[in-house]
Amino acid sequence: MKQDSFFFRNGILMARRLFLATFIVEMIIYLVISALPLSYPALLAVIQGQQKAIDSQPFMPVLFSIFPHNLLIATLEIIPFIGQFFFIFSTVETSVVIAIEGTSVHTSGIFVFITLALFPHTWLELPSYAIATSASIYLIYIIARRRTLLREKIRKVLYLYFFVILELFTAGVFESAEIVMEQTLPSPNNIIYPLLLWIPAIPVIYLLIRIFRRINRDEYVTNPEPGFPELTPTP
Repeated sequence: MKQDSFFFRNGILMARRLFLATFIVEMIIYLVISALPLSYPALLAVIQGQQKAIDSQPFMPVLFSIFPHNLLIATLEIIPFIGQFFFIFSTVETSVVIAIEGTSVHTSGIFVFITLALFPHTWLELPSYAIATSASIYLIYIIARRRTLLREKIRKVLYLYFFVILELFTAGVFESAEIVMEQTLPSPNNIIYPLLLWIPAIPVIYLLIRIFRRINRDEYVTNPEPGFPELTPTP
């Protein structure tokens, strides 16, 4: 049996560990770049105009403005080779926007990012992009090193993509609700009520974690060869 490591079990790359590493990289990019003192008034005006166009709409139009856009990003990220570059580009681009918004209100963009992280949709949307990108890397690995497992693992990658669709739609629902509450409720309810969305978000996130673990159940198998169906949890 081949030696196990953080990323490998029984000599096979683990998608769930790859996701974790990708998500950590994503968060580091956000924290580092959003902290930069960037100022581009022309770009800020365009961003604010686009945001106002979305914020002024009711729930369903907001949802179907956000969800297709985010799904397009994730779909590009899951494409082998292209996906990794687009993941870095889109993460850096969004981080730059956050930095610019922070500078415009005379604060660090990192505080803008932390504020966004207080709301549920952030913890649904950002992991989705990491899952899409890590699935792309996983597919490249299978094609290059484990081609005999391609038929089995391509099905797993498809399941991960369907999971990303589900998670991004869920993120869109929460983000749309947050936006509508922020725009329509009086202060301080326009802040308190969106934060209260954590009450339904926690069980939803738990359910999504269970689904993600189910998709990756092959990575808990002690012996992947036929005739050994037992599952043994690992840290």
